Amino acid sequence: MHAPLRPTSLCPELRAFHAEDELPVWLALEAALGRQIDAPFFAVAWPGAQAVARVLLDRTVDVEGAVVVDLGCGDGLAAVAAKRAGAARVIAVDVDPLAVATTTLLAQAHDVEVEAVVGSLLHDDIEALVDVADIVIAADLVYNRELGAALATRAKQWLAVGKRVVLADSGRPFFDDVGLPERARFTVPVPRGVEGKDVRDVRVFLR
Repeated sequence: MHAPLRPTSLCPELRAFHAEDELPVWLALEAALGRQIDAPFFAVAWPGAQAVARVLLDRTVDVEGAVVVDLGCGDGLAAVAAKRAGAARVIAVDVDPLAVATTTLLAQAHDVEVEAVVGSLLHDDIEALVDVADIVIAADLVYNRELGAALATRAKQWLAVGKRVVLADSGRPFFDDVGLPERARFTVPVPRGVEGKDVRDVRVFLR
């Protein structure tokens, strides 16, 4: 009710959960679970995830037969797009167990298989997940200085060992493109109740 499953603006062939305002979702989930939870970022089709989904489906990034790890997967939109685009295996990672559960639901809704697991970019155990990846995705992941620094450091390490890295940013503070070339740019409608504006310009970086 608060976050209906409907087509996304950039990828109408895929559906995602669309909350127009996070607060009603937040309150409803806390009431249902009987406990406090973190902000329900998994209830929003984030512009960065939509942009990554678009470049995957358009084959700007060729994931055919690849192992893809989506960090900070949210509701799993980019992970679902990777599987739809022919990835052999997709691992979706989020620090929030509710996001992991939501990603599983979204994959089932699209009749694709995505492995959704709990993990954090800030913990070293993330490397065990990324070790198996050919391509690492991080879309709209940076929300504070610590996350920005961690992503930049790890992305450089992944690039150095030959992994492909796809980063998407919609103007979040502390984002670092680590020298990757910009390969796509989109203007994405966003819910004013979540973003405080009507559109965000998203840039996608990859090599």
